[in-house]
Amino acid sequence: MKQRRFLSILLTGGLILGTLAGCVPGSGSGTSKNETQEAPKEEAAQEPVQEQETETAGASAAEENTTSGETQESSYLPLCDPGSETLSILTYQNWHASAYYDSEEGLAIENEIEKITGVNIDWECVGSGDYNTVAQTRLASGSELPDIIRIPNGTTGLADYSSQGLLVNIKDYINETDTPNLYRLFNEQPVYEAQATSPDGNIYGLPHAEFDINNYVLMWNIIRQDWLDKLGLDMPTTIDEYHDVLVAFRDQDPNGNGKKDEIPLGYQNDQMFGLYTFKEAFGFNNTDVWSVSDDGMVAFDLMDDKFLDCLTTLNQWYAEGLLSTTTDGSDSDSLISQDRLGGQTVSSTDNVIGKDDLVEATNPDGHYVFIPALTNENYPDNKPTISKRQSFHDYYAVTVDCTNPKLAVQWLDWVYASEESATLRYWGFEGDTFTEENGQRAFTDKVVNSGTSAIDVMRGLGGWPNFVGNESGEPFRAMYVGSYFDEAYNQFKDIMSDRVPIAIGTEEENKIYTEKWPDIDTYVRENVVKFITGNRPLSEWSAYVDTLKSMGIEDVVAVKQAWYDRSQEVMQ
Repeated sequence: MKQRRFLSILLTGGLILGTLAGCVPGSGSGTSKNETQEAPKEEAAQEPVQEQETETAGASAAEENTTSGETQESSYLPLCDPGSETLSILTYQNWHASAYYDSEEGLAIENEIEKITGVNIDWECVGSGDYNTVAQTRLASGSELPDIIRIPNGTTGLADYSSQGLLVNIKDYINETDTPNLYRLFNEQPVYEAQATSPDGNIYGLPHAEFDINNYVLMWNIIRQDWLDKLGLDMPTTIDEYHDVLVAFRDQDPNGNGKKDEIPLGYQNDQMFGLYTFKEAFGFNNTDVWSVSDDGMVAFDLMDDKFLDCLTTLNQWYAEGLLSTTTDGSDSDSLISQDRLGGQTVSSTDNVIGKDDLVEATNPDGHYVFIPALTNENYPDNKPTISKRQSFHDYYAVTVDCTNPKLAVQWLDWVYASEESATLRYWGFEGDTFTEENGQRAFTDKVVNSGTSAIDVMRGLGGWPNFVGNESGEPFRAMYVGSYFDEAYNQFKDIMSDRVPIAIGTEEENKIYTEKWPDIDTYVRENVVKFITGNRPLSEWSAYVDTLKSMGIEDVVAVKQAWYDRSQEVMQ
């Protein structure tokens, strides 16, 4: 059916199986771990779906049903005489235990993409744990490159390889006729063009986008609603009320086992460092380490004196026994399953639902929910928001070895930006994996009541792919219909805010950022934890700030400012 390379057979031992929680939506390497809380990721092994049953049904559905792409009868499809052209792609392998893009028979959704576009795909897929090494080696050779490649190392990688002349400027091919979907996307949502545009004004790649899905998936701190109810406590809305609730969890035996064994607050993403997100109750307008003022000035909040106020409170909580002493958060899931954990920092919406599954084995009434954005009487004018995850990371580029770059860009145009492709990739096949009535779509029982996770069922068909990602929020929400997901979305949708972007930098900006930020990031993480636990006295706050300045934090802030300013210019 397809031409294929089997490099992935040697490397799938390194395959990371991700659930939609941080690494997903989006999945993949995301930003570097050195980018403090820019894009928190969670990964967990999944149960494999029944490969033969799922793929056979999906393949049958592909033959019997039409996607929205076919009903549109787009005049530019197929992109070539069917089967006459082949594009090679180097990308991550599928996040599924047994369904691979480059398998001999292919996956139903990828096969349908070939059918609609008319372009055969020569897949070269690598497990995400090995991907950067493999891709960097290929690019370093500078020859026999694939037509399309997922660029390693995000924005800095894109800037580096484009400066070496290895990537095609695809801006030359983007117009209303040849690439109508990208043209429309850039005009309707200019943030996509801003994130794709290099400092020289050219476009060398399309970013893996979680821009839409991040409007639906919250990353925030959670609490046991059933413990509040049992103790007759209201949901806390201020930082002081939250402290009192933690005290009650410590002292009033909410799990009812007659032991004082409850841990009021533990950690998930970013471990104990994730406690910094409580800064939103101390005069900061978001839960990120970076902020932008009303007049457009970027700041690193964890050196602002208001953050000392936050650290003083967290240090008090730790001294009072309100925080887990396991700073890496490795005990959290065990505590949850034992009905002993009252709350957790920085969890995603879909993972909150998973926490209920863990605790219900011990306590059928166990239920975690997000706490509201907390206020503080000492900062009465502050209006805190909850920061979304980083919306763009990694890039898909056309290499200079591609003999038909126009076709490659047109293929990217349809797969990345068309509504028809979004339906196919994230909903699947109408009548098989989803139904539509009066404009409302819903997944079928095959997806949501299969006995395994909905996302794993879809990935067994090749859905929710980790190549050329532009991930949609509504289908993700539909996977959790009837759950806490909708309640959380409706509660927080109006107070979620975008992060300061990680943009494509100049050579000088990337040099500053890559040389200085990793060490700064490590220093900040280590010392925030030390301040909280008392291993470094709060009296050394000024010395901490001075050290950040000596390490070059002001230079990094200037880089982030330049990124932000250029992004705003493109969007205007």
